Amino acid sequence: MKSYYDRPLLKGPHWGSNVVTYLFLGGIMGGLGLISLLSDDRPEPEMKKLRKATRYTAFALAAINPPILISHLGRPERFLNMLRIVKFKSPMSLGVWGLVLYSGAAGANALRELADDGVVPRMLRFVAPSATVPIQALLGAFMAGYTGVLISATAIPLWAAGKRHIPAFSVCSGAASASALATLLSTLQGNHDVIPRLERLEMAAAALEIALVADFRKRGGAVTAPLFEGRVGKRLRDFTIIGGIVVPFALNAIGGAFKLPKSIDALRSIAASTLTLVGGYVLRESLIEAGKLSANDPHVAFRQPS
Repeated sequence: MKSYYDRPLLKGPHWGSNVVTYLFLGGIMGGLGLISLLSDDRPEPEMKKLRKATRYTAFALAAINPPILISHLGRPERFLNMLRIVKFKSPMSLGVWGLVLYSGAAGANALRELADDGVVPRMLRFVAPSATVPIQALLGAFMAGYTGVLISATAIPLWAAGKRHIPAFSVCSGAASASALATLLSTLQGNHDVIPRLERLEMAAAALEIALVADFRKRGGAVTAPLFEGRVGKRLRDFTIIGGIVVPFALNAIGGAFKLPKSIDALRSIAASTLTLVGGYVLRESLIEAGKLSANDPHVAFRQPS
C-alpha cells in the first residue's frame, strides 16, 4: 500500500493545444509590436512594407487569440467576467486586460495603415495617433513576458522554479518567433532588403534564449528534470534547442556571411524561419507537458521551499 508521500500532492493542469497555441501566438504578437515600432516612420520602401506586414499580422493574431482563450475557458461569459475588474495580483486578469488593450492598439494601427493605403477613408487614420505605436510595443513586451509569468505563477515545482527564467526566455522566444514570421512574410513578398536586419534580431534573441534555458537547467537541478529529460526532454532538444535555435542560427549566419543566389537565399530564409517557429511552439508545448509530469511527482513537491 502506498503512503501519502508516494501520492501526487498537486493536481496537474488539464491544458491542451489551445493553451499552447495561445501562449505561442501571444509571444509572437508581443514581438511584432516591437518590430512595428522599429519600422515606424522609416522612409525606406522596404521598411514601409515591413511595417504594414507586421501591423496587419499583429492585428490578425490579436483577433484570433481571444477565441482561442475562450475555447479553453469553456464559456464566453468567463472571459467577459474577467474584464469586470482589474486584479493586479492575478496574472490571468492582467493578461486578459493586456490582450484587450493590445488588440485595441493593434486594431487602431492596422486601421491607420488601411487609411494610408486608401482602402478606408483617409480621415480614419486619426483614430490611431502616433502614440499608439509605442503603446502597442509596450503592451507587446508585456504580452510576451506575461505568457511566461502565467506559467510560473503556480505551485507546480518545475514552473515555480522558473519564475525568473521562464518569463525571460518566453520574451526572447517571442521576439525570435516574431522576427522569423516577419522574415517569412518579407521573403514571400520579395522584400529582401529588410531580411538581414530581421535575421540579426532573431539571432540575438535566439542566443539569449538558449543561454537562459541552459542557465535554468543548471540552476533548477532535479526540479527541472521533467523538462530536460525523458520524452519531453528529447523533443525539446530536437525541435527547440537544435532544430529551432542552433540550425536557424547557423542558416542565418550563412546568409549574413555569404552572397547566395536569390532563389537559394529565399529557401534558406524560409527554412530558418519555419524551424524557428516550430521550435517556439514546441518550447511552450514542452513546458506544459513537463509541468504535468512535475505535478505528478510528490517527492519534488514535498521538497520545494515554502
